[in-house]
Amino acid sequence: ISKGYKTTTENIYEMNRFCILNDYSIPGISKKIISYFINKYNPSKIITYADLRWSYINKTIYDSIGFNRVHITKPNYWYTTYQYNRFHRFAFTKKSLVKKGYDSTKTEWQIMQDIGYDRIWDCGSIKYEMIINKL
Repeated sequence: ISKGYKTTTENIYEMNRFCILNDYSIPGISKKIISYFINKYNPSKIITYADLRWSYINKTIYDSIGFNRVHITKPNYWYTTYQYNRFHRFAFTKKSLVKKGYDSTKTEWQIMQDIGYDRIWDCGSIKYEMIINKL
């Protein structure tokens, strides 16, 4: 879980990843981990995303440990090389590409095609949040 969203009044965190091995489980561990984090860091809110490639639309681990669904995001893209390396699109913004000397009249996608990248799309995500009530 990492500190997220630059704000001076709220203590908001984003859980970047929660993984479970299919052939190994410890009942209740996810709730225990979240409870420990809440007690130690005292967040006002925790947000996270469930990738629809791997998560079921009906129910995820986040539903069972107290997160609320906010909405389903639109699909996003990643860049890939023909050697099957995948790169997050934020590493290739048009601004950063132009700064490296690429043609400013082209779109980000046109520049990336010119330098040998292709795009792949994900399925979108379920956005979750947990509001922690302070007593």
